[in-house]
Amino acid sequence: MIILIAGASHTGKTLFAQKLLEKYQYPYLSVDHLKMGLIRSKQTNLTPEDDEKLIPYLWGIVKEIIKTVLENKQNLIIEGGYIPFSWQKDFSKEERMQIRFCCLIMSKEYICTHFSDIQKHASIIENRQHDEIDKEQLIKENQENLVRCQKYQYPHILITDSYPSDISDYFR
Repeated sequence: MIILIAGASHTGKTLFAQKLLEKYQYPYLSVDHLKMGLIRSKQTNLTPEDDEKLIPYLWGIVKEIIKTVLENKQNLIIEGGYIPFSWQKDFSKEERMQIRFCCLIMSKEYICTHFSDIQKHASIIENRQHDEIDKEQLIKENQENLVRCQKYQYPHILITDSYPSDISDYFR
């Protein structure tokens, strides 16, 4: 099984992937780690600020990793903000049946109420050096992701009161 965890920056994708790793013992791939490895090794001229160009570039690699994992009947958790909402078009019906997708979305109310916690926990799993979080941008990205999830009828976890602690029902 492939588990795709999408969402805007700072929604807890990496933490969620870590919890799934601990529960299911599946390895996970951070698309952000792949991005930085390609950038630092000079395999691309793109920079961390080139988000719109990074999505198709990184997805071209990630989708082939997924196909390889499926061919080998293995399991993998993939998390990152660079998973396009059109991901399904790149896989056959049989392949899609082996892929679980979930998008983490924070409500505007959650962001406004817990913004200091979001800032405080930004580096809980990853070391985010010089990470500046723009509250209004965070609200906008999460609202856009909610609209996309509704459009594609994708499963999502809407974080309204507290961050989900029990993950057992999300990926059966």
